[in-house]
Amino acid sequence: MKALSFYSILIFTFTFFISAVESESITLSLKVFPGEYEIHSHTKLYEPVSIEENIKTYQFPREERMFYIRSSGFRDKYVSIPGDNITTVSDISETVGEILEIKLERIDTGMQFLDFINTGNQPKSIEFSPDGKYMAVALLNGRGVEIYSTGDMALYRSLYPPDKWSGKKGFVETVFFNTRDELWVSQMTTGMIHVFDTSDWSYKQSFDSGGSWPKVIALNGQEDTAYISNWESRTISVIDTKNYSLLGIIPVNGIPRGMVVSDDESLLYAANFTSGDINKIDTVKMELIKNIDLGDGALRHIVISDDKSHLFVSDMYYGTVSILNLDTDRVEKSFYAGNNINTIKILNGKNLLFISSRGRNSKNGYLQKGPVFGKIYLYDISAGEITDWTWGGNQPTGLAVSPFGDIIAFTDFLDHRIEVYKLGIQQNPVKSKY
Repeated sequence: MKALSFYSILIFTFTFFISAVESESITLSLKVFPGEYEIHSHTKLYEPVSIEENIKTYQFPREERMFYIRSSGFRDKYVSIPGDNITTVSDISETVGEILEIKLERIDTGMQFLDFINTGNQPKSIEFSPDGKYMAVALLNGRGVEIYSTGDMALYRSLYPPDKWSGKKGFVETVFFNTRDELWVSQMTTGMIHVFDTSDWSYKQSFDSGGSWPKVIALNGQEDTAYISNWESRTISVIDTKNYSLLGIIPVNGIPRGMVVSDDESLLYAANFTSGDINKIDTVKMELIKNIDLGDGALRHIVISDDKSHLFVSDMYYGTVSILNLDTDRVEKSFYAGNNINTIKILNGKNLLFISSRGRNSKNGYLQKGPVFGKIYLYDISAGEITDWTWGGNQPTGLAVSPFGDIIAFTDFLDHRIEVYKLGIQQNPVKSKY
């Protein structure tokens, strides 16, 4: 689905309610970020009639048909109320509750909002195809993978394995091959890896991951070997990608998730979610050779720098990103980014790191919307600091940078949506400050 047509302004689905007592007024509850804002119509500035945590409730005369939300440093956002006898706006968006949820876009930013696209249920991850024309979204609570076109920002294909697997849902991570026309997706509920042919998007085959609850799939440079992190069995499977056969299983000291292969392909590094270690693995012997202790955090995602000298590792528990020197196996720097840091991605050639922060969890658990929206941060490696950010929605989780470095896309897990931003950032100096 394309962005909503009313000035492309409504970020979340919502409902207007007419007060039974005051039939000449419209009552509207808003959850807006930033939280410091004003709401205006063409006639006046409105004050909330009630405030509860981050939700403010307003009453408007029925004759008002448009108002706007304003906050210093952010772009105004307009909301239009169509029709004379409307009681809800379910005809233009799905009705999900009594709250209009809106985020404002920053004025001083290099990330410019392009579009948002409705997806299937619980979009867990997102990846660009090697040519940048498509985005693959794995659905945790769906039947497979959805393919979206970056040209028209619309659903292009839905990829499902056979019913005996697709009905069990639980799709987590995808990987595109550069050397052949294949897309792989992991399915944690079945322990399977499913393969699709990207020349025509047809289903090709499925094979056992070799472990329980497979998550991340990492390829070596030649793409002849794949490594799969298995959450429940606490192992890493080694796969021969030419014939989809299991070469070996590597036990580790906790739950492995994100992985990356060294430049010479002799080492595999895995972020361990429960031990707080980076598991350093000999890829020839297929065995764990060292646990690099980063404390008691929950390491989730891991990427390697352009010059292959450092690792960047996200810690969901502490909300930090650590920078590890691969010559010394020591952390040179850790910095706080935000609550529940998930995916991190390097923008190749520009020394920039993008970071998705899910925001604070609800008191009822992460499957419920939290009190604030998440954010996407930009960390300038050369400057050694976060230099830009933008609001996400409810739990930005998956994150991808296009192969040409012109756009980023991320999934709002609880809003069942992709957000797409154009990058207007400048080339950074070559020298890095880790």
